[in-house]
Amino acid sequence: MAKKKQPVYVSCRYPKCTQLHDSNKVLKSEAFNNGKGRYYHEDCYHTMQTVNQIKDMFCKYINTTLTAKEIGTLVSTINHIIFAKHVDVDYLKFAVEYFIKYKPGKLNYPAGLHYIINDSDVKEAWDRRRESEIRAEIKVEMDKQMKAIAESVENNFDLDLSIPEKKSIYKNNSRQRFSRILGT
Repeated sequence: MAKKKQPVYVSCRYPKCTQLHDSNKVLKSEAFNNGKGRYYHEDCYHTMQTVNQIKDMFCKYINTTLTAKEIGTLVSTINHIIFAKHVDVDYLKFAVEYFIKYKPGKLNYPAGLHYIINDSDVKEAWDRRRESEIRAEIKVEMDKQMKAIAESVENNFDLDLSIPEKKSIYKNNSRQRFSRILGT
């Protein structure tokens, strides 16, 4: 008898995984491998990468003189906003990008992140962005459905829509028309 293969589980390496999932165990076939032999849940990896991007943007564009302790405070603040306040990590990243681009100088310290997520301009811009993304997704889905319908109709009906060739003979009827004008 052949033995059935048992599913292989690996541990998600994201330190905050337990705040996103009940268990840090993930099927190896479903896990994201970062290429270094470390496995993550897909959303854990996305969250970890986005937190690093926010930290890098803050250090590069907002305050270039942060010390190691202040960077630790920054990451702690980001994690608090994401996991305790349950703010979407993509929204937080968008808010930081918005403040860098449209309100330079308004955000100066890590605790200011708590304030920018409640900014009305950021909320409006986020809603507009989400709405346009949803419209784009709907358009893509509609295009797929229309293409599938067109293909099924094309496959079901085999109509010969070619126009038969007609032999046309040119007759000069200018005499008859001219005589009609003169009344003869």
